[in-house]
Amino acid sequence: MGDAGLSISIVIPTFNAGRAFGTVLHRVMGQGRAPLEIVCLDRGSIDGTRHIVSQFPLARFVEIAEPAGAPTWNRAMDEARGDVVVFLAQDAIPANGDWLNHLAAPFEDVSVSGVYGRQQAPLESDPICAFRIGQRFCGEPHWRRNRIGDMVRYKSLPFFIDNAAVRRSVWQGIHFNEHLPLGADRVWARQVVLASCTIGYAPDALVIKDVHPSLKAAYRLALLTGYTDAHFGDAGGTLWPDSRKFVKRAAWYLLRGLAWGRLPYLAIEAVVHRYGYKIGRRLDRLGPALRERIAPRIATERREPEVDDLAA
Repeated sequence: MGDAGLSISIVIPTFNAGRAFGTVLHRVMGQGRAPLEIVCLDRGSIDGTRHIVSQFPLARFVEIAEPAGAPTWNRAMDEARGDVVVFLAQDAIPANGDWLNHLAAPFEDVSVSGVYGRQQAPLESDPICAFRIGQRFCGEPHWRRNRIGDMVRYKSLPFFIDNAAVRRSVWQGIHFNEHLPLGADRVWARQVVLASCTIGYAPDALVIKDVHPSLKAAYRLALLTGYTDAHFGDAGGTLWPDSRKFVKRAAWYLLRGLAWGRLPYLAIEAVVHRYGYKIGRRLDRLGPALRERIAPRIATERREPEVDDLAA
């Protein structure tokens, strides 16, 4: 399974990954198909991440200064040597020994430029987080190609870099857009489809990723999504990852699962999402001091994307 002629580099951005990171590397090394290398791009960890990486012969530790997101992903593509570069989050554990094979198999088709795998929350995780991840990733494989008159909405491309693979030759023409505060992975996938390439989905390339509920994280996601939609929005629609009916579906899921105690959190989270999104869309209308206080890491001026970031 998979094209044996293609070399594969696995890239894992790290920052204080903790002792559990050793489990991730053990699972990666235990795959039926051996990668060419494992590149751990570290943004200044002060724990034992470097020591953990040093225990694995195929892994190398690379210190970087680039911020998280698209700058790190582009740096990863430069550092890696494989024909296909697989991205994996530091807390995403491959569910089985065929994860890498399933993720690499679609590249047998030369038109395939990117493949994303399925994510799943562990059984003991928060029910709302587990339901959200389950809604984003279905159980059936599919392909996304450009069709005449098709606007290629972001909703049809849940291409999240936490468990995805990119063909290097395509990336050399279409880089991740570093101007985007959020969603550069899905924007890249959409640009690839518009360039007449194919994005594949491999549900059997499953990783277990623990996600903890956080109103602070929910607010930041909403703020960045609103800002990105307002400043970089296009015919692809919103970069908001959940469906409009998510709250109703989640409420019904909680009721059926007798998890009534989580309903108040779901309601508060929905309010936080709406408020944060509205603030994000109107961020430029606020005064400099207030804008810096609300979102200090977001650029104060709108920057137009560079041509090299979007098209070959």
